[in-house]
Amino acid sequence: MTDYKLSKVGVDTGALTDEEARYIDTQIIKVVRPILVGRQIFSAVRLPDAGYRTWRQFSETDMSAAAIDMDGMNAAMDRVELTSKDITIPMIHKDVKLFRRDILASRRGGLPLDAINIDNASRRIAVDEDKLLISGEYTGWRALGIEGLANATGRNTQATAGTWGTIANIYTDVSAAITKLEEDGHYGPYDMLLRSALNTRLRQLATNTDRLVKESIQAMLGGKIFVTDSLYSSAGATTSVLVVENKPENFQIGVAEDLQTNTFIDQDMNTVLKIFETLAPRIRHPLAICELTGVS
Repeated sequence: MTDYKLSKVGVDTGALTDEEARYIDTQIIKVVRPILVGRQIFSAVRLPDAGYRTWRQFSETDMSAAAIDMDGMNAAMDRVELTSKDITIPMIHKDVKLFRRDILASRRGGLPLDAINIDNASRRIAVDEDKLLISGEYTGWRALGIEGLANATGRNTQATAGTWGTIANIYTDVSAAITKLEEDGHYGPYDMLLRSALNTRLRQLATNTDRLVKESIQAMLGGKIFVTDSLYSSAGATTSVLVVENKPENFQIGVAEDLQTNTFIDQDMNTVLKIFETLAPRIRHPLAICELTGVS
């Protein structure tokens, strides 16, 4: 009779090697980089660590008008009033399981890990990050009441002049948005954010020219035009366009933990991968935003 002996298999047999972990990190960055628009609008602020659950926001009320007189004797002393508000700092995360036998097969064949689930999970996180920064919580999508550009309290709004199928309405709307921003002391340059369906309107030729409408609008703005389908109005509509003054002091993103991974071996010897980040947007100057509504 054959003398069978049990062998001990290390619990880390399915654990990722350093090379495999680097491959996954590289793959995640490759997936999210072209998706993320919000980070091109918001300036990053490093928060101490993920133990911070809230981030303090101060809204400003202007001083009274300056005095004009002959001898400077009239009192003109007051101060900017600050009202505090705490912003919740959420974690955005998604879990993926890498099966031990798939990992071993990858090593034996000398092929990279099958990253289809990692790619998809990374994409979902990137989309939710952009929705958090650009739209904030809206009807149909819960986000702990966090405000983004499109639902910021105190932002400017401007109803569209009409369908963007009529080129003149595009110029009218963008000009009206810029005017509102200038009236509030925000003189540009400006960026515009719109969904892909509306971006097709900008690929028309401007009247009596060989120039695209997009080129003319970008010249008016002085900044960039960003296309993102993560833009929703506070009511969940897809008919809003944002014109914003893109300056570091206007919009910030507090990053407690940037996009990263954590792995562990489950009881079945498979590797569980959590992809996560901990961050929150802070709208310091909502009057640097103008939302064009009802655009089609």
